[in-house]
Amino acid sequence: MFSVRSIGFSSLRHKRKLAIPLIIFSFMFVFYGLAQLAGLQDYNADTWAPLALKQSQPLKCSQLPIPEHYWAGKRSEMPLFVEIPSLQPINVGDTVCVRVIIPANRVKASVVFAPFPDTPWDSILLDMVGNSTGISVPVELKRVDDLRNYGINNAHIYEADVQLRDADLYRPEGYLEYRDAKWNAEAPLGPQPFMPEPLFISDLLAIDVQDKDKQSPFSLSRYMELPVCTESNPEGRWVSIDDIPFDTSSLPPPDNHNRVWLPYDCRLLRISYQSFAQCLISKYPTVHFFGDSNMRRALKKITTLGEWCSTPQEQASGRCLCEDHSEPFPRFNLNIRDAHINMDPTNGGWAQTGDLVHTRHANQSRIYAHRWDGLTENNQAPWWAVFGAGMERNGHAQLVIISLTNWDAAFSTRSFYAWELNRLLDIIENVYDPRTEIMVRTGQYYCCRHDESRTKRRYSRLRNKAFDSYIVDAFTERFNSTRKLSIWDVSALSERRPLEARKESISCHANHARAEIIEIENQLLFNHMCN
Repeated sequence: MFSVRSIGFSSLRHKRKLAIPLIIFSFMFVFYGLAQLAGLQDYNADTWAPLALKQSQPLKCSQLPIPEHYWAGKRSEMPLFVEIPSLQPINVGDTVCVRVIIPANRVKASVVFAPFPDTPWDSILLDMVGNSTGISVPVELKRVDDLRNYGINNAHIYEADVQLRDADLYRPEGYLEYRDAKWNAEAPLGPQPFMPEPLFISDLLAIDVQDKDKQSPFSLSRYMELPVCTESNPEGRWVSIDDIPFDTSSLPPPDNHNRVWLPYDCRLLRISYQSFAQCLISKYPTVHFFGDSNMRRALKKITTLGEWCSTPQEQASGRCLCEDHSEPFPRFNLNIRDAHINMDPTNGGWAQTGDLVHTRHANQSRIYAHRWDGLTENNQAPWWAVFGAGMERNGHAQLVIISLTNWDAAFSTRSFYAWELNRLLDIIENVYDPRTEIMVRTGQYYCCRHDESRTKRRYSRLRNKAFDSYIVDAFTERFNSTRKLSIWDVSALSERRPLEARKESISCHANHARAEIIEIENQLLFNHMCN
């Protein structure tokens, strides 16, 4: 009746240690489940409805009590486990409460590690996965607001109200990545070993999501009725192309698992690179890009009008899967910090030299691309030096794209990053016209390993996510009311892929997105800029 689903992270030694606690916990869980089904839980009738009774609305986590003995749980007495307090079927678009209980560890935690404000002690990767569709929805766990949750050596309880918008039977899948804030290795510490622990997940934990009245706005049968996408961060899911009930020719191409990214609230169009180049001329004749090697890979696609890494043979090569640094590329120099690229729908993009102000013709757009190593001290010259002489020689930009996190999470502390980011915000405010749109590109999604290279990058899934959240919040607070601000969320795009697809990045030291994913990332940008 019960099983441990840990997505490939279990061992015989660990199973022996867990055997007795799991048996005890299984009986406890069965009794608890039977009590739910019988409606026998001792809830105040005015406040709590028995969970087995049908409710007009699904209960939120805040409405579902936490058994007191969970807080007293110790690792020697109970396993790490996932709980769904109410297993009632829900309608599409409703939420289900999901909890994870991490019992107190027998070993005292090190005081060297600490989470950032509003982040958890423990890093937990958890998804709700559809049985028939394979759709994966990340569970954004937050600490339960209880004083006991803030003690480092206490049991910790996390919860999330997860919205499920596609009809299916969903089960939780995941594991514990790090305990005791070891996911957040600030300097002078290096990355901590990635030794995930399995979560006990009962086979009973399944949520039936139903389209009861067959009127769901999220139904694939109604997808073509949605308005076209105009934002660069629409929330969506990866759907198998075999499950799509309409002609897919207007959709962006599928990934290497034959899944297509479909937003929930808008329709993502397949915009050709030639059409995008024409769109630049009419709407954004000058665009400034600030980014790292991930931006370089996006620009390779753009400047070649989509030809870079476009064939199946190329897509299987190392440069398209992961590392393209040594690849000869005549359109712009990969080894210099600044490139001034003229774009047109026929020839694509080529870097210019000489009199930069007067080398762009009427039927062209200009991309100014500056390669930096984030806001870190790894840059050859201080990152802010590029702004010292002003941006006039690079043209009056209609759009500025700022890409951060990848280098910053790896090599900076949070305090250093915050200081430098505030400096960047001041510079943008002073250098760029208020009519210039600002776009923030998140870092690439990272998971399922730690960095073992000589550079000792302090990557972890939760640390990178925290840096992304910080930059988005900082830009929003500064600019949201004074100028047009948009978020190009490439991280969320990969976060919702099936876990086996996310694990493919383990073999890529650079943590670059593969070419098929770069194509979808670019389509998000194109739809925002041109629709």
